[in-house]
Amino acid sequence: MTNWYYHDPAQGRVGPIDADALRGHFREGRLQRDTLLWREGLREWQPLERLSSELGLDAELLSSTPRPPAPPPLPPGANDAPGHSAPAYSAAPGQYAGNNPADAAAAHFNRRPAAAPPPRKGLSGCVIVLIVLAVLAIPVLGILIAIALPAYQDYTFRAKVAQAVAVASSHKISVAEFVMSNDNCPGNDSEGFQPPADYADTYIAAINFGHLSDNGHCAIQVELRGIGPSIDGKHIVQSYDPSNHSWSCSSDIEKRAALPMECRD
Repeated sequence: MTNWYYHDPAQGRVGPIDADALRGHFREGRLQRDTLLWREGLREWQPLERLSSELGLDAELLSSTPRPPAPPPLPPGANDAPGHSAPAYSAAPGQYAGNNPADAAAAHFNRRPAAAPPPRKGLSGCVIVLIVLAVLAIPVLGILIAIALPAYQDYTFRAKVAQAVAVASSHKISVAEFVMSNDNCPGNDSEGFQPPADYADTYIAAINFGHLSDNGHCAIQVELRGIGPSIDGKHIVQSYDPSNHSWSCSSDIEKRAALPMECRD
C-alpha cells in the first residue's frame, strides 16, 4: 500500500494516508486541484491535478461543477394579487333625503374631513435611535477591526510559511538517504543537489543544505520571500537527527503566530 501525504495551509503536512482516503478528501472538498501531494518515489511535491491519473480522479477533475437545485415552485395562487371589494357608494353630492336647505348644509358640514394634526417639530424617535446606535457602533467596530486584522494577517503569513515548509520537506528523503550512504551531510554542491537559488519558489528565495543547525545536525535551511516585510529574509531550519531518524523545525521569525505549530519550539 502506498502512503500519501498532502499539504494543508492550516495544519502543514498531513499523512500518511492511503489513496482511498485521499480520493475521499478530494470528493469532500478538503483537497483542491492545486493541493500539494507527495509519496515515496516522487522527487518533489506535486499538485493533485498532475497525479490525477495515478489516483483515478481524471473523470472527476474534468466533470463540470453541478448547478444548485432550483427552488421549489410557489403554491397555486401565491402570485395572485389579493382581492379587494369595492367601497360602498354613497349618495351623489347634492342629493339629500329632504328638501330643507338647513339639512343640506348640515350634511355638507359633516362630510368635511377632520383637520390634520399640526406637524411635530424636532427629530423623530427612529432617527434618534439610529443616531444612538451609530455612536455606539463606532467604538465596537474599532475594537473588532483591531482584533480581526492582526489575526487574519497571522493566518495568511502562517499559510504561506507552511507552504514553503512543505516544499522544503520534499527534500528530507534525499538528505536522509545521502547521510545513510555517505555518513556525512550533503551540501548544495553534493551529487543530487543544486545551488541554493535553483530551489526558488513562490515563497522561497533559496534552500541551503549542510551543517546549518545549532545542534550540529544536517539541516535544510529555507530563506523566505514574498510573505511580508517582517518575514521576508528570515529562515526555517529543518534538522535531521540520524541517531533516531527524526526531524525538528526551528526559525528566526520573531512572530511565532506566523509559524506552523511544528516550528514553534
